[in-house]
Amino acid sequence: MIKLSNIIFSFITISLIITSCSNADKAGDFTLVMSGSMHGQLDPCGWKKNPMGGLSRRYVKVQELKSEGKNPIILDAGDLFFSTTNLNKNNIESEEYRADAVLKGFDKIGCDAINVGKYELLNGLSFLKSMSSKTKIPFLSANLRDVNTKKLLFDPYIVLERGDLSFGVIGVTSLLPDTSTNVFADEFIEAGNNYIDMLSDKTDIIIMLINTDRQSQKDLAKNFENADFIITSGSTNLTRTNAPQSENGPYMFSCGKQGKYLQTIEAKLNDASSPFVNISDHEKKINNVKKRFDRLQKKDPKKKLEEIYKDQSNVLKLIDQYRIDLKSSEEAIAQAKNTIVYQTLGLNKKITDDPEMLSFVNQSLSMCKALKPQVKEPKKTKVDHSGHNHWKYTILFKTRLIHTDTHNNFGSRYI
Repeated sequence: MIKLSNIIFSFITISLIITSCSNADKAGDFTLVMSGSMHGQLDPCGWKKNPMGGLSRRYVKVQELKSEGKNPIILDAGDLFFSTTNLNKNNIESEEYRADAVLKGFDKIGCDAINVGKYELLNGLSFLKSMSSKTKIPFLSANLRDVNTKKLLFDPYIVLERGDLSFGVIGVTSLLPDTSTNVFADEFIEAGNNYIDMLSDKTDIIIMLINTDRQSQKDLAKNFENADFIITSGSTNLTRTNAPQSENGPYMFSCGKQGKYLQTIEAKLNDASSPFVNISDHEKKINNVKKRFDRLQKKDPKKKLEEIYKDQSNVLKLIDQYRIDLKSSEEAIAQAKNTIVYQTLGLNKKITDDPEMLSFVNQSLSMCKALKPQVKEPKKTKVDHSGHNHWKYTILFKTRLIHTDTHNNFGSRYI
C-alpha cells in the first residue's frame, strides 16, 4: 500500500521540478525606461545654449520606442513632484499645479509605476492621496505607514507582464520630510528584501525603486543582492554607461536630476538561471576599435595594416592591442547568456517636440507663473548728498548702491 505522505511528497517534488524547468526556460526581450529626481521639471533646463530635458522630448523618445514595436516598462524612482522642498504660502498653489501637471504628463507618457519618495510627501499625506486618486499610475511604497493605523499607505509592489516575462516592481524610501507627522517608515532594506523574497518565485525579474541619499546608494547592490535591477532617486548623480557595476548584479542606476536624460535598458533574457551581463561597455569598445582600424586603413585601403605600418613599431603595437581588446569584448558578448545594454540619451534641442505635449507644458508653466505672487519691482529712492547723487536699490535680500561722481565720468558700484 502506498502511503499518502509518499504521494504528497512525490507530487511536491514533481511540481518543483516543473516549476524550476519552467522558470529556466523563460526567455524574452524587454526595455526599461527610467526616471528619478525629476523635481517637478516640466520644460528643458540647464545650459542656456542647449537646455535639456522636458516632458515633451521625453514623450517623443518614448513614442519612438513604441513605434519600433517595443512595449517599454516605464518607471519613476521618486522625487517626481515639486521644484523645491520649501513649500510655503507664497508658492504652494503654483507648486500644487506643477505637481498635477507633471503627473498628467507622466500619464500621457505611459508610466507604469511611481515610487513614493521624500518630495512626494512634502505637501502632506492628504495631498498625496488625492494625487494618487487622479491617475491610473500606481504609487508604490513597501515601507511607508500611517502613524495611526500602522498600515502601509500604498501598495508595496506591482507585477507587470511583458510577453512571457513577469516583473516584480517594489518601492521603498529612507527619506522623510521633517514636516511628516502622520507617516513613519519601516527600515527600508529589511522591508524591500521581505518583498523580494515574496516575489522571487512568482516573477522572473525583480526591480527595486529606491529613494535614498547618495551615501546610502553606495551599498544598495550589496543590500539588495537578490534584485535584478535597482533604480534610484534622492541623489543628483547620473550613472554613466561605463560606470562599474557588480559583476553578477544587481545593476544599479541613478537618474541624475530634472529629467535631462532618457535612460534606457535593452535586455535579452535567454536563461533565467543565469545572471545578466552588461555589454554596453563591450559594444562601445568594439565600435571604437573598428573606427580606429578604419582610420589606420585609410592610408592605403588595398594593403594590410602590418604592411602599411611595417616601419612604425609603435603603431604595430597599438594594432596588436586593439585586436586583443576587440577579441576580448567579442568573446564576452558571445559567452553572455543574458545581456543588457544601458544607454543615456541627452534630451537636447535636436529632438523635435511633440506639438500637443509642448502646448500642454507651456500652458502649465504659464499657470504656475500666474499662481505665484508677483515679485515687486526694485524700489528706487533718491538720497541727496552735497555734490553727489546716490541711488539706492533694494531687491529682496540684496542692497545695491550705485554711486556716480559728478566730477568725472567714472561710476563706482558697491554691493
